[in-house]
Amino acid sequence: MSAVEKWSQSAEVSEYLRDVDWVSADDISSKTISNGRFSSNGNSSQSSVWTVRSALAYLSHDGADRLRVAQLLAVVDQPTASRIHAEVLDADPVWVRAVIRELTEAGLVAYSRFRRRDIRDAVVRETPLMVRTSMHHRVAGVLHAGGAPAMRVADHLVSAGTARFPWSVSLLRAAAGDAIADDQITRAVDYLELASRLADDDERAIILTTLAVVRWRLSPSTSGRSFGRLIGALRGGLIPPQCVPMVARYLLWHGRAEEAAAALDQLDAAADGGDATGPARLAAMNEWLACNYPGVLEGRAAAPEPDRTTVRSGSASAVRTEPDVEAARLLIDVLTNGASAGAVAAAQRMLRGHRLDDETFGALLIALDCLTYSDQLDVATSWCEALVLEAAARRAPTWQSIFAIWRSAMSVREGNLHAAIDRASGAVGRINSENLGTYTGLAVASLVAATTAAGRYREAAAYLDHALPDSVLESRIGLQFLHARGHYHMAVGAYDQALEDFSGCGERMRRWNMDIPGLVAWRNDLAELYLRLGEPRNARRWASAHLDRIGGVDRHRTAGVSVRLIAASSPVLDQVALLRQSVSIANSGGNQLELATALAALSDAYHAIGERDRARAANRRATRLAEQCGAEPLRIRLAGPRGESAPMLVSLDQPPRALDTLSPAELKVAELAAAGRRNRDIAKELHITTSTVEQHLTRVYRKLRVARRSDLVAVLAATDLAPVREVR
Repeated sequence: MSAVEKWSQSAEVSEYLRDVDWVSADDISSKTISNGRFSSNGNSSQSSVWTVRSALAYLSHDGADRLRVAQLLAVVDQPTASRIHAEVLDADPVWVRAVIRELTEAGLVAYSRFRRRDIRDAVVRETPLMVRTSMHHRVAGVLHAGGAPAMRVADHLVSAGTARFPWSVSLLRAAAGDAIADDQITRAVDYLELASRLADDDERAIILTTLAVVRWRLSPSTSGRSFGRLIGALRGGLIPPQCVPMVARYLLWHGRAEEAAAALDQLDAAADGGDATGPARLAAMNEWLACNYPGVLEGRAAAPEPDRTTVRSGSASAVRTEPDVEAARLLIDVLTNGASAGAVAAAQRMLRGHRLDDETFGALLIALDCLTYSDQLDVATSWCEALVLEAAARRAPTWQSIFAIWRSAMSVREGNLHAAIDRASGAVGRINSENLGTYTGLAVASLVAATTAAGRYREAAAYLDHALPDSVLESRIGLQFLHARGHYHMAVGAYDQALEDFSGCGERMRRWNMDIPGLVAWRNDLAELYLRLGEPRNARRWASAHLDRIGGVDRHRTAGVSVRLIAASSPVLDQVALLRQSVSIANSGGNQLELATALAALSDAYHAIGERDRARAANRRATRLAEQCGAEPLRIRLAGPRGESAPMLVSLDQPPRALDTLSPAELKVAELAAAGRRNRDIAKELHITTSTVEQHLTRVYRKLRVARRSDLVAVLAATDLAPVREVR
């Protein structure tokens, strides 16, 4: 029960029932109170005889007194003591009670509310706007003086559209807090909008920050007026220091690098300008950047490096901090030092100890990451699914979408391709993908990884064409994006681009001090790529480097991939033992697609040494898993002849010598498009317009009989026009 409902029933209702002594006990018993509002379950024949026109005529008859009271009842529209009505009208309470009694006996009113909504609405429509506004304003003042709940008072201030009380702004902010706590976000936005119009510059900036956060829960869009006002306040230096970190995070989310840099500069200035809390606030922001946007932190020359000395996560939480700062420190520990029992316990304490709200949302996401990177995928998925349901129950589409995207990324780790695609697609459909900001990168990464493994290369290419905020590649999410894009390039034979993606991912992870296998096993990616390139020695070297990094085959589930890749570069007689070990690791690792892949390789090895029965058994199990995962390329390979090891490329139907029909300009545009360049980047490099690039690509697609950039990659790779870069 809300505060308004409790107040209505405990104070207003009891006093009203004492006032209306003409209502009989039978009449009272025929009424019910539902959600703080009165309704009639008894005989409503009196009210049914009225039409809207006759009711308005009756209320207007015999002067303005009856109409004046009726207008107030329609405006208030809640059970209210007659003394409050009298005070609002500045009239004698006895007279007001008499008029209300008359309206009650006439069947129009029950418990100071109109019995019928159509009549009440008609009275409101017929009441002049200035009269309604004045009444709402007066009601707000009387209710506030009587100690009514903030939300009830604020509703009348919003209806009045203005307020001339000195307490208006503070009350509206308090009411917004109550509404947010009750998940009544639309009402909270209304309260804050009015408060922002009434507040002075300093307080307005705080209110605009709160508005941005509250609106973000419903729709994280930059097109709203509140976002523009927030940017204006930032540029004018009006955002108070305590609000700047939240504004900076909001801007980084949307890829607004220039404005985010300005916010961070203001944090630096506050820390250097004698603000007692400035250094601590700056240090906390740098810790948050270190685990979420390390590329941004790296670009801040004046920013001190966050303390990465090893105070294990279990003890770090003993210090009282804000949830997001505590979570950032926890994740920095995991990314720097690897998984530990203390880190897992601290992450679960955070998930159990914090209710999902605007202040804890980011911290709970980071706690999920800590569990995922610590190889606690089952625990992380259970918590994530619970948070998806909570976000849905609380009508928070943004939260629901982001948790669903996180769950999709976990589905990729589980090898469940169907679920990964469904969850990520649903999340993007729930919130306009342009408004998902940095998390668009994670959604695209999940979709590209899943559709590539499913053999749906054209879909994967379409997802890669999606424009992402520049901040994605400066973020931790960008590592997962590079990993997914690299596997797509490798699947379609664009090995040069795959090498660039995998190497770039590894370089960032080492530079950002987050080189742990639970995030991205990029050394395994390079090993698989070198196998595709026919360089088994390099493949073995990188797979062995991954095992060295994790400290042995029994230390992490990704060791199974390393062992499988080492087996592929080993003599046939050594492969079976290695692959059986790989299958054993995959079997306990939770990734069904990797288990199917290892079983397929084991089936090939058995086949090569003449163990036909064992080969068939491994093949059957691998086929069943591949079908369950939705890994169509693997299923097709398992259905073909044994021993096949060549990479599967996209099958395209282009006419022979079709490339000869391209002009030099078209060919250059095609090469750059196949290399992953965006249209505006191609235009800049070739000194032509974006429109010209689009026209060239249209002609290229028509001449080559292809539909997407992914097709160009395969066509050019097959004709040696996109040679693989020599690896040194």
